[in-house]
Amino acid sequence: MTGAEPETGQILTRRLVRRRERGLLAESLTKPEEIHLIDGRIVHAQPGEIRIMRGEHTVDLLPAKQFAERYEVVVSGGLQLSVADCARIEETAGLGSTQSSADLVKAIERLFTIRIGDIRIPFTPGQLAELSHRASKRGRTVEAEMKAVVDRIQDELFYKGG
Repeated sequence: MTGAEPETGQILTRRLVRRRERGLLAESLTKPEEIHLIDGRIVHAQPGEIRIMRGEHTVDLLPAKQFAERYEVVVSGGLQLSVADCARIEETAGLGSTQSSADLVKAIERLFTIRIGDIRIPFTPGQLAELSHRASKRGRTVEAEMKAVVDRIQDELFYKGG
C-alpha cells in the first residue's frame, strides 16, 4: 500500500481523483499494414505513421508530424508542459526558463523570493498576492511597497532605537 490508496471501507476526506482507465498507447509503424479502425474503416498504413490504440482497438492513425499537434506523451510521475504552457511561463519567468526542470525551479525561486541583502524572506504565494493587492490599493508597485517596508524597518532599527 502506498499510503495514497484507501483501504477497503475507508472513508476518504475530500480529494481530487481520476478514473482508472486504460490509457491510449501510441506506436510508430515499421512496415505497411492494413489497419481496422474502431469506426469500421480499413486504412492502409505506411511506415512512420503513428497508430493510437486503446487496448486492442486502433482509434486513430496519423502521420508523425501531426502526432504532436493532436496528442501528448504522458510522463508517469512527472510534470509535462506543452509548448504553449512553456511559452506562457517564459513570458513571465524569462526566456529559457523552461529549458529544464532545474531552470524552471530557479525561475520560480527568483520570482517568488524577496531578499534584503543576504536575507531571504520566504513569502508564500498567498502572501505575495496580498502584498501585490496592498500595493495596487496604494497605487504602488510591489517593489515600491517592499521599499516602504524596508524603510519602516530601518526607521525602527536606527531612528526609534528598537
